Amino acid sequence: MNKVKLFALSTLFTSLFAGAASHHKLVFINQYDTNQDWSLSLAEFDLARESRFNATDENNDGFIDESEYVFEYKNRMDNQLTKDRQGQIKQTIIRFNSLDKNENDRIDPSEYEGSGSWTFKYFDTNKDGVISEADPAPKSRSKKQDKKLTAAEKEQAQIKTLPRAKRILKMPTTHTFEGLLTKYDANGDKTITPQEIAVVRKQIWDLADENNDGWISEQEYLYEFEDRMDAQIAKTRKSAVKQTYVRFGILDKNKDGKMTLEEYQASGHRSFNRFDTDNNQIVTLGEAMPKPYKKSKKDAKKKQTVAANSNY
Repeated sequence: MNKVKLFALSTLFTSLFAGAASHHKLVFINQYDTNQDWSLSLAEFDLARESRFNATDENNDGFIDESEYVFEYKNRMDNQLTKDRQGQIKQTIIRFNSLDKNENDRIDPSEYEGSGSWTFKYFDTNKDGVISEADPAPKSRSKKQDKKLTAAEKEQAQIKTLPRAKRILKMPTTHTFEGLLTKYDANGDKTITPQEIAVVRKQIWDLADENNDGWISEQEYLYEFEDRMDAQIAKTRKSAVKQTYVRFGILDKNKDGKMTLEEYQASGHRSFNRFDTDNNQIVTLGEAMPKPYKKSKKDAKKKQTVAANSNY
């Protein structure tokens, strides 16, 4: 198996694992676990939340107003987006080296086209010439998946995924069927043909090959990705700030433009209680996960609006 295939399989598994519901709890515990033992008691949670409340209350009047609430979140978000951007750049260089199969420090057309062809063949599992919902999911197994882990080993494996779980920046991916649709399904019919992939990939190639010399250098490859990444950062930031204003309005129950510590703690307790599935006032990684939210068509839009980055 060549290194392009190895890389694609590896990133596919990582991407799928990063989307697991357990990561929400992982980040939740990490935010408030002051002694870093991965066991979050209600008392520890309340103290950490009160500390954040006081830090957000810049004028020390005992309340958090809308501007203070949004300002505090922007700072945390921008710090994380900076880390996310740095991580994405490192991964982009890794991708370049994986595509450069002959190791001549450039991506040639044959290498680029080969990667696109392999992606299509990998997802077209029923071999009918299109990628669609009819295709069974590609099988991806590793030695680590086959190994039976102890509870302690599972916890350590989960903890190692924290940096990825904390990411705010979500770049469109071609490691899932949904990601492929986003990138390549131009006519919205929920199927992807080789021709659709070829058109989009040709557009990306033309943007990356700035000097039109017929191949892509590492610098060109990185610049093209940075342009798309920075556009996504701006989109992510705009959406998140908008949601933060919405959250403040929801959490300010009496609509007086000020959030009290009581209102602040009440919203936190809802999250804590959801993860405390054994009701012992302690949240741990090994604890059973809460049941997924049941979304109705009526509240789906509302839930989507306030759910993202709801660390309050």
